[in-house]
Amino acid sequence: MRIVPLVACVILPCLAALEAFAQSPKSDKAVDVIDVLVRFTATDGTPLEGKLSLPSGATQPVPVVFYLHGAGPSDYDRAVRYRGKDGQPATTRYYDYYARELGRLGFGFFRMSKRGCSADSAGKLAVDRSVFSKATPTVLVDDYAVALAALRQREEIDARRIVLYGSSEGTRLAPQVAARVPDGIVGLVLTSHQSDNLRDTVVWQNSVGVWRAVVKMIPAASDGSLTKVEYEDALKQNPTIAAKLPFAAVDADKDEVVTEVELTRLVRPRLDAILKAVEDRNDDFLWASLLNLTSAYLLDGWDGQPTSAFLLKLDLPITIFHGELDGTTRVEGVHETAAAFRAAGKSNLTIHVYPGHDHDLNWTPADAQGRGSLPLQESFKSVADMFRVRTENRPAAVSNPR
Repeated sequence: MRIVPLVACVILPCLAALEAFAQSPKSDKAVDVIDVLVRFTATDGTPLEGKLSLPSGATQPVPVVFYLHGAGPSDYDRAVRYRGKDGQPATTRYYDYYARELGRLGFGFFRMSKRGCSADSAGKLAVDRSVFSKATPTVLVDDYAVALAALRQREEIDARRIVLYGSSEGTRLAPQVAARVPDGIVGLVLTSHQSDNLRDTVVWQNSVGVWRAVVKMIPAASDGSLTKVEYEDALKQNPTIAAKLPFAAVDADKDEVVTEVELTRLVRPRLDAILKAVEDRNDDFLWASLLNLTSAYLLDGWDGQPTSAFLLKLDLPITIFHGELDGTTRVEGVHETAAAFRAAGKSNLTIHVYPGHDHDLNWTPADAQGRGSLPLQESFKSVADMFRVRTENRPAAVSNPR
């Protein structure tokens, strides 16, 4: 089916010495960071590795942001290939952006490679399928908990001030990690919030989410339809759309208009194939079609509770940052989560929704040198606020762990 490039785009998750911690953000002056490799062992004996980035010139232990990845394989660098302004291929390491921007604020940044994931000599992601296939959500929570224990032993960081920063899949796992090992966790920052269990997420991605990705590429489609004239006008501004959304392939009835209903019907066979593959435990199909995931991964959270059920157990600041045109995780779920907090009489959740922003909150490789999109900058400010209000008598992170 020729629409695979579009569908693949939709389901990708998004798309990284010591200094005294200053209570207010530092200047815009660039800050170098020092990278430290942290090695540890999972509870089942699997060797794991993370990278801790620290502001250079620091003289005291620093607060640290602990990053939880989106779905699929990822190492602690996440090399991103792109074409520079000169048209030549270039590479940037996605997590260097986070390390630099958080280092600018005087914070450390820790991320780990998921089990079975590493980088080859050229920096390209290498995945050991036999190892990564064991990385179900339950196992990932356990791996993150072990990583946190190793991080807390580092003299370079202030173990009393840790913020969990989850993206996509990580937004669902972060509250579970906080409930498991709450010591020192002072807040959760969640970007591109996955509010649903895995079955509901997969179904939405391969129905409503597809059209939302179209609207992100071509705003003229926001009324629920896309004419060929609107498509060609958009192509003049962004020729790459042709590869992601070939109009002739999605205009099933050849009337030169593509509608949301028409596109949803067109991608339905893909959704049916995924659901059948999960039922049949067809891991070869899922590995090739769904971010190198497995039936064991999907079934581990297939019919689980909404993420709000995990978040409601926490009595610490939680902030969500979400793009309105996210085609991978529902913005509606953010509002449902907020409603669940209101119904429970809880006031520790803040949400930010950004019109025109996608699952990556409009991050681009240009951010390797720049400051990044407004949502990402505001997420870093939220981190700073959480560290600023940290006090020794803060309530425990878990109000009702059962």
